[in-house]
Amino acid sequence: MKSASSVSRNSLNQSRRLVPRMRSGLQHDAQAFPAPVRRLLASSFIFVIGRAFALPVMVLFLTRQFGLSQHAIGWILGGSMLVATASGVFSGYLADRMPKPRLMAWACVLVALSSVLLSLAAYAWLAFLMLALIESALVLRSIALKSMLADYLSPAERARAFSMNYLLINLAFALGPLFGTWLFGWNMAAPLWIAAGFALLASWLVQNLAVAVPADAALQRSAAVTPARFSDTLRDLRQDRRLLLFTIASMLTSFVFGRFITGYLSQYLISSRGVEAAAELLPAMLMVNTIGVVGLQYLIGKRIQAQSFLRWISLGITMYMLGLAGFMFADQRWQWMLATALFTVGEVIVIPCEFLCIDMIAPPAQRGSYYGVQSLATLGTALNPVVSGYLLTHFSAHSMFMALISAALAGLLCYVLGMRARPRCAVIPAPPSKMLSLARPRAAQRMAGTAVRTLRGFF
Repeated sequence: MKSASSVSRNSLNQSRRLVPRMRSGLQHDAQAFPAPVRRLLASSFIFVIGRAFALPVMVLFLTRQFGLSQHAIGWILGGSMLVATASGVFSGYLADRMPKPRLMAWACVLVALSSVLLSLAAYAWLAFLMLALIESALVLRSIALKSMLADYLSPAERARAFSMNYLLINLAFALGPLFGTWLFGWNMAAPLWIAAGFALLASWLVQNLAVAVPADAALQRSAAVTPARFSDTLRDLRQDRRLLLFTIASMLTSFVFGRFITGYLSQYLISSRGVEAAAELLPAMLMVNTIGVVGLQYLIGKRIQAQSFLRWISLGITMYMLGLAGFMFADQRWQWMLATALFTVGEVIVIPCEFLCIDMIAPPAQRGSYYGVQSLATLGTALNPVVSGYLLTHFSAHSMFMALISAALAGLLCYVLGMRARPRCAVIPAPPSKMLSLARPRAAQRMAGTAVRTLRGFF
């Protein structure tokens, strides 16, 4: 029988061999993307790691800078997110009417300026205004990024790119908070300054992409019939029943997934087991979730295709429900870890599926507007702590988990109905990407060379 030390050494050696293979595989897959896509992904990672410096210490900053109560801080943070969510539809309209790289660059610059002004603000209402601008710019940048990935890549490659982007976001949030907390101890405004610097760097990475906007034939044909007015765009969006059903489904799954560890599970553990037990379990659950997302997101996400969308989304939501059932009956520490692992598998499946379902139904010239409507799904994340807190206060803890399982089932039903709904209009699929060859040769070569230098050793 092997000793515990020998098993540990073998596990460590296997991990050391696995990490280089995983890194090599990611690097190979990243190089398969066109140069502008690699540059977009690099910009996304740089931008998000700056946000990861500042976001975890935002509550501490508002408390020390303005002396606000936790209730007031909750209103400021929640209100700024609601303003950003409401701006999503108009942000999508802008992404369809204006060059997307320019919008991404402007959004990054707006985040940088607002972060600096937030660090200098002397009044709470100014802090709310700056946070609302930051959150709105984040929504605009996210919509433009997803639209550009869809423009540059064939349908078979988009799920892989979405999964790579989500993996990089999680890597950024795995690294950023550690340094952000250290910087906050040195100077409480330092994380905001660093976030501003990263945002400017991300803006620089995407600004030259404006010379290589895809000139796809299907995109040009559909652009001729794109509504010129925002009211006409809203009318078209309201008429697409599939978009409505998919958005409701995303809102319900966001209600289940959004901040599940730092949100309703924290509330449940504190109310049922006390602060000490919650403080012991939550970091371990966060670690399981982070390792699971980083290890599985790209490996699973790149295999998701539109042809098998319904099977994948059904599997992902089923894993959500299994994880919730595990949380509801968990008693031992290992049971909490197992339930977290099941829930994490659902997360790495559902997140790229939510992007893919909108990509399947969006006309090429209205992708931004469709992604803008999908951004309304974050209302589910905003409502989760309110509903969970109410259920925990007035009913049993099991009622909260049953409500979450019911929301997951309702979301799956909406996805099924959306797949069966009649399309608003026939969308001519874009042929495999020839966009890069249509760009100006000299500009494309310069852009590709810069992207390779920027991304060398990045993944």
